[in-house]
Amino acid sequence: MMSTLRIEPILYKFIRCCLNRAYAMVDDSQLSAEERYSLETVLSRIRSSEESWKSVNDLIEFIKRDFVSLYEDAIKRLPKDLVKELFLKTIDLCMELEEVQANEELKRALEEARQKILSIS
Repeated sequence: MMSTLRIEPILYKFIRCCLNRAYAMVDDSQLSAEERYSLETVLSRIRSSEESWKSVNDLIEFIKRDFVSLYEDAIKRLPKDLVKELFLKTIDLCMELEEVQANEELKRALEEARQKILSIS
């Protein structure tokens, strides 16, 4: 009997439906080559974290622990408005997903990340 590995859709949708779509909406045309490289590095760090998510709880921990830290790191090297727009759009797009609306803990983690991002000057 063959067992099927069940992966929660939100584990891949966070990158594909939230982060990648948010990135496509952000105007990065004014970035220098160095800034563009920095932005690609930030995106790569978020995308590579997906490899360690085995459950929705892993994603929640990433949002609580690492997502805002990556934001704080990014605003040191990139235009703050662009980074803020990227991270907040990522959260907004995730909040639209059924999987997020059905999971109070995940929804709360995203809302808390939003508040932290908005509070960082």
